[in-house]
Amino acid sequence: MKIVIIKYFLIVLTILPFSHVLSQSCGFGCLGLSGVYSGYSIQKYEADGLNNYFNYIINSSNSLLPLKGKYDFKEGRGFRVGINLMRAQYEKFFFTVKGYYQFLSEEKNLKIPDGFNYYNIYEAKFEMNNWGIGLDIGIPLFGFVNWKILDAELKFFSPKLALKNYNNNPSKNSIANENLFTPNKVKMGYSVGSGLIFNLIEDYISIELTGMYTFIEIDNLTDDQNGLSIPNNGSNEKLISTGGFQGIVQINVGIPL
Repeated sequence: MKIVIIKYFLIVLTILPFSHVLSQSCGFGCLGLSGVYSGYSIQKYEADGLNNYFNYIINSSNSLLPLKGKYDFKEGRGFRVGINLMRAQYEKFFFTVKGYYQFLSEEKNLKIPDGFNYYNIYEAKFEMNNWGIGLDIGIPLFGFVNWKILDAELKFFSPKLALKNYNNNPSKNSIANENLFTPNKVKMGYSVGSGLIFNLIEDYISIELTGMYTFIEIDNLTDDQNGLSIPNNGSNEKLISTGGFQGIVQINVGIPL
């Protein structure tokens, strides 16, 4: 499936130089919007390997205070910024070629009583930042509303996990333990979905609402300084076993070509 999507993008990029010829049939602005956009996104994912690792470690070190299920990483939230390289608008359909960078993160903090009126504090920040290229194809619906029948994106993730744990008892004068876990290479995924475009000022300002499903797997992350891996090496679990629903709202600012 990934190979098919990559080939699809390559074909589209190959025919772009001929779009100017096609645009002659519908006049100025037909080649559409070349501009920038920004928005907000929520990305769901199944992080069983990540959650199970944390809950096992914390429950093992606090056997008198079981806290099963307290860690529940399940969705990242953040902003995205991008460029609409082209939005070609014809009489009965349109298509867009775009690129973007997206910030996604999720934080979990636990305070566990240590039995001396202080706490062992665990802080974890999981990031799923990614950049990608995309293509959407749609049709005008009515008035100022367009329907994106298909919106497809090829994504390149750079996941990262930052861990910090310490005790807030000042008499211990303890230094926080910090670990940074990263992948051995960039992880590739893809998304497919659909959405609506509301043209507030035609060819200049529009708002998009998009729902997609993201496919992504991440085996594990490793701390290069000490060799620790999450999940542990040899585990049958994956850090992220699959992606999930992604919702995006964004505003486009364009310039007719």
